[in-house]
Amino acid sequence: MCRLRAVVNFKMGVCVLDPELRKMTLKKRLWAAYHGFKAPERLVSFVAAERMKQADEERQAWQEEVPRWERIETIAREALQQAGVAGGRMLEIGGRLNPRHANFPEFDYHALDLKEAPGAGVTVAVGDITNCPHIADESYDFIFSLDVFEHINKPWLAAKEIQRLLRPGGITMHSTLFSWRYHPCPIDYWRYSADGLKSLFDGLECLHADFDYSERRRDLRGRDGNMVECDALGGWRENVRVNYAGRKPQS
Repeated sequence: MCRLRAVVNFKMGVCVLDPELRKMTLKKRLWAAYHGFKAPERLVSFVAAERMKQADEERQAWQEEVPRWERIETIAREALQQAGVAGGRMLEIGGRLNPRHANFPEFDYHALDLKEAPGAGVTVAVGDITNCPHIADESYDFIFSLDVFEHINKPWLAAKEIQRLLRPGGITMHSTLFSWRYHPCPIDYWRYSADGLKSLFDGLECLHADFDYSERRRDLRGRDGNMVECDALGGWRENVRVNYAGRKPQS
């Protein structure tokens, strides 16, 4: 029969039952037993304590990852390099609040959004990416969006327009969400898998389509009207991003 010992772990605030009894002196056994009987609600098994430790490590692991924008920019840069696109005209969809023109200085930057953006520092054309006939075919060498596709009501139409607007040999790159809390700004419509994004851009050559689990267990509670109610783990803890990059075939 497996004998148990109780190890007092003051950092975790629990008494841990451990089968390694032989290494404990009688004094330590009595001390641990005293604390176990004094507060039985804090008595947990060694396995449970290990799981608690693992959960705490996973909650903090995202802080050691490469920052989000650096991860996204790396994918975009690798796709541009693979396609041999070193400049030209760039369109960012939804870039009015946080334009990325400074990150791609080699491109002639343009932004398309549903609203104007006074003071944004860039010129923003007002339009809907699901239907923008005022923009000519094959107008851009690079089309980019970040955290936009989950807010587009008809993403299949947006993908069709993007493919129309892209020049042969051009690159489009989109970073959106597979799993994230509900965040209507103004409306939150969709979540995507990597294969789902590939299917939207079926006329392009896929250069990258994959999930990003770097912030999976990050405590993201939201703010204002988007804040989620916390549970024993804290805030929302299933944060998975998905990234896609594709190249338009040469005519």
